[in-house]
Amino acid sequence: MIAVLRFLFVIPIGFVAGCLAAAAALLWPFIDLPPGMLDDPVMMIELFLGFMAQAGMVGAAVLVPWAIFMVLTEIFALPSILLHLGAGLAGGLALSRAWYGEAAASGTQTALIVGGLAFMLVYWILAGRSAGHWRRRSRPATPPSTEGQMT
Repeated sequence: MIAVLRFLFVIPIGFVAGCLAAAAALLWPFIDLPPGMLDDPVMMIELFLGFMAQAGMVGAAVLVPWAIFMVLTEIFALPSILLHLGAGLAGGLALSRAWYGEAAASGTQTALIVGGLAFMLVYWILAGRSAGHWRRRSRPATPPSTEGQMT
């Protein structure tokens, strides 16, 4: 039952929260609002919709690689934060190279790498640090007792 709840709720919530964190990391360096701009409710709605669209694009871009990584970490019970952050770093670099090649501006490349790291850090905090804990561990067989035996 715990495994079902984990795969139905905890892991998808971790994925969505990771997408939101990556969207925030991707958009933060490029948002430069003049003072008083957030007083306009139309601007607030526009910023919210733009943020959600960015989060949706992040989710669409990383869904398949993340799913493969998640399945492997769950099967092999690999909850290491270094493994997750390494995967986020590699994913950010791969997206940067795939979208822009060698011509990526340093700010854009940095934003993609930080977005990948933010995605995996938030996913690890919510779901990745307990990867594989739902599996039942087989207990090693206890060796037969040598008490009372004649040698």
